[in-house]
Amino acid sequence: MSLDAFILNNRYELINRTRTKVAKRPSPHNKQGDTEGGVPVFLSQLASSLRDEAARDPAQRAEADPPTNANIAASATLHGESLRKMGFTIEQVVHDYGDVCQAVTELAVEQNADITTAEFHTLNRCLDNAIAAAVSSWNKAPDLSLAQGPGRRDLYWRQLLRLVATATVAFDALRRGRVASSGATAMVLGRCLAEIHSLLENPKWAADS
Repeated sequence: MSLDAFILNNRYELINRTRTKVAKRPSPHNKQGDTEGGVPVFLSQLASSLRDEAARDPAQRAEADPPTNANIAASATLHGESLRKMGFTIEQVVHDYGDVCQAVTELAVEQNADITTAEFHTLNRCLDNAIAAAVSSWNKAPDLSLAQGPGRRDLYWRQLLRLVATATVAFDALRRGRVASSGATAMVLGRCLAEIHSLLENPKWAADS
C-alpha cells in the first residue's frame, strides 16, 4: 500500500492520535480543540503531494527535493496566524505539525506499512514547508520607516524580539531533526538572522527615546 493510500485509509485514526498528542501539551484555556483545524487539511495535502510525486517519472522519484504541494505553505500560514490570534505560542504550532508526522510514522510501524525512501523525503519536505510557513506567519514585520517619535525604539525592539523568537523556534526544529538543514525552515532561520543584523546595524532604531 502506498503512503498516500495509507493516510487516507487511516485518516480518522491519525486525526485522533494527533488530537491526543496535542491534549498532552499546555494550551490556551478552552481553545485546545482549535489546534485540530489544520490537521485534516495537512493530511489531505500530504496525501496529494505523495500522489503527485508517484505520478512523476519513476527515475525522478528518489530526488532529494522534488516539487512540493504549494497549498501546504499557504494553509500553514493561515493556520499559524489563526492560532497566534487565539493566544497559542509559535512553539505549539510547530509541535502540531510534528505531531501529525509522528502519528503517521508510529501507525505505519504498528501496521507494518512500508514507507519508501521517496515517500519519506516527501513526508519530511511537506513537514518542513508547513513548519517554515507557520513560523514565518509569526513574524509579520511592521513598517519601521513609518515609526516616528518616542515609539520608534519600541517598534524596533519588538521587531527584534519577534525575529529572535522566530529564529529560536526554527533552530529548535533543525536541532531536533524534524526538518532538513537545507530546507525551507533553514531558509527562515537565515532570513531572520539577516534581518536581525540589518536592524542592529541601523542606527535609527535608537534615534528616539
